[in-house]
Amino acid sequence: MAWFQLLANGDATDPNDYNQVTSPGCSGANHICAIQTSPDVNNKPVFTTSLRNEMITALNTNSSSTNVQLRTNP
Repeated sequence: MAWFQLLANGDATDPNDYNQVTSPGCSGANHICAIQTSPDVNNKPVFTTSLRNEMITALNTNSSSTNVQLRTNP
């Protein structure tokens, strides 16, 4: 598993809008900041059904989770 941080104003559902990072720098709520998942062969995040559900739950509750970190600004 690896952390992938979403580019500023990126599309949270587009793997190409993420960069792999050692440790995400995220604070706040309301917007996806980073996700933790397995990388594909191109070092882009793999979106599983459970990760998508965790992303939705994090956004609905304004609360980061094990594999989803939120931030205040998009």
